[in-house]
Amino acid sequence: MSDASYLASPVPRPISRRGLVISVVVLLVFALAYVLVIRAYQVEGDLSIVDRQTAQDVDIVVAAEPVDFDARTNDLTTRFTFDVINPSLLDEGVRLNQGVRVTINGADGTNEFRFPQGEPIGNAEVILGTSGEVYAYPFDVHEAFIALTVETFERGAGGINETTGQLASSLTIQGSVSGWEIDADLSELEGFPLAILSLQRAFSTQAFATVLVLMAIAVVVLAFITSVLTVTNRRKFEAALLTWMGAILFALPLLRTYLPGSPPIGAAMDIYLYLWTFVLAVSSLVLMVIAWSEQRKAEIVIQHEQLHGARHGA
Repeated sequence: MSDASYLASPVPRPISRRGLVISVVVLLVFALAYVLVIRAYQVEGDLSIVDRQTAQDVDIVVAAEPVDFDARTNDLTTRFTFDVINPSLLDEGVRLNQGVRVTINGADGTNEFRFPQGEPIGNAEVILGTSGEVYAYPFDVHEAFIALTVETFERGAGGINETTGQLASSLTIQGSVSGWEIDADLSELEGFPLAILSLQRAFSTQAFATVLVLMAIAVVVLAFITSVLTVTNRRKFEAALLTWMGAILFALPLLRTYLPGSPPIGAAMDIYLYLWTFVLAVSSLVLMVIAWSEQRKAEIVIQHEQLHGARHGA
């Protein structure tokens, strides 16, 4: 039996040693990729801290906890917790014996929180502006900074709050944001706590997005190769191929919505890769229609010639 007839009428192919080796290698590569992605995946994200603050006695410790990040608007929602360390600032309980004012400076402005005398110190939530370009998805990097000042105050004549002194404070970063890796550099600026935050998408998110895009490219390339083989008469047209290529056009937009943290339309990924998958998909469909038209035309011509010859023979 020739190779052509063997492929045209397939029978179970025996498993060769080469095929077994290739199968084992493919399975090992898949298992390695799976383990790497699972190990890198963290529901709560990751936080790395470099603390270069000078050790000293502090009056108040401020803990900043990033709780949410919107890369589209560059808004980092952060919860601040204030803990009074110096007992001289408190009465016999947990209430302040003098007013405390905390000023949090970020890239988009200043937020001030006042805790009057006789009240317990509370918490606060601030939306910090960041710098970064979401259109670089999934390799976009965003940065933010937190500058902190803490002072005592009292209400003067006319209701004006007058500063009565500076308090020593320290700043810590805790927690993380799902899907993001945060690097925090803690230092001091003229004796005041300063934190510089850098956020980038987790490796698992980057891997997820990259694999989805590569899958889309692979499917479209296969469709294009099939259409070229058909339009050059190396393969016979089948109606199922036309249906398959039409379905790809509807699947590509849906596949893009599965990208984690779905980036805005027009991201660099679209310009460099995803746009061209649509171009290839449409080109494949057009070529397949041309192949159908040409092959169908040839069939009609042959049928016409056969019918014409049969009539003349009769």
